[in-house]
Amino acid sequence: MELNECKHLTKCDFYGCNNIAKFSFSTKGILRRNLCFCEDCLKGMYEAIGKMQTPKGIKSPFKLNKRLVKRDDK
Repeated sequence: MELNECKHLTKCDFYGCNNIAKFSFSTKGILRRNLCFCEDCLKGMYEAIGKMQTPKGIKSPFKLNKRLVKRDDK
């Protein structure tokens, strides 16, 4: 999946939005055409996805485990 800037003047694909699309979303063959979104609809979609799916932090290999810290204090 890729998100790119639109190369052609097209209308936003969201229902009821009459703005000119600025970004296109390509699924590389799953859908037959790219989905095009204006900047406002893309921001709204990003906020809606952010409410459902929040990124989780990764465990850093540089942080010491609590076990190791307790062992060194003794």
